[in-house]
Amino acid sequence: MTTPPPLPQPGDPAVPHLAEPAAPPPDPRPDIGPVPAPPATAPGPDPFAVVADAVDGMRDELAALGDQFRRRLLNDREARRSLDGLLTELDQARRAAEGRIVQPLLYDLVLVVDRVERQAAQGDAFAGSVAVELLGVLEKYGMTRIPVSAGPFDPDLQEAVGTITALSPEQNGRVAEVVRHGYRMDERIVRPQQVRVHTER
Repeated sequence: MTTPPPLPQPGDPAVPHLAEPAAPPPDPRPDIGPVPAPPATAPGPDPFAVVADAVDGMRDELAALGDQFRRRLLNDREARRSLDGLLTELDQARRAAEGRIVQPLLYDLVLVVDRVERQAAQGDAFAGSVAVELLGVLEKYGMTRIPVSAGPFDPDLQEAVGTITALSPEQNGRVAEVVRHGYRMDERIVRPQQVRVHTER
């Protein structure tokens, strides 16, 4: 029986690959000491501070826009108020000019209505219809007749041209009859209503 060959051992020259590893060669670089640590970097900006700054900026911008909007709104209101005032003055001037031109003509027409109505009071139906048409023309241009009222005498609207004895104390100071119709143009009395008033004996 044949004996197997012995296993190779470390250091055996016949097996170079199993030789003990050689020591590392010495470092040819000079001794420079330990490698310094990299410098510490500065910390980055705080994200919360960035957001807070952005919010503050937006708040300031919105406040400025709000102030600008309020100023513009006030300016628009002032402009509108001024325009309304100018339109009112223009309308008043137009009415005054029309009054100066038209009112004398309308007053002459009122005198014509007086004569026509006196004729109609005598039973002239045609004169009555003409009087109605003339009153329509007067109203078209703003001249209206003061309503006939049997109430107390009103010195702002009426002119007393005579008296009639009151039959009772309740009639004293009240309008007895209308002698001539009065007319007004808008709020201005063009001709007061002429009336007779009840008075005590």
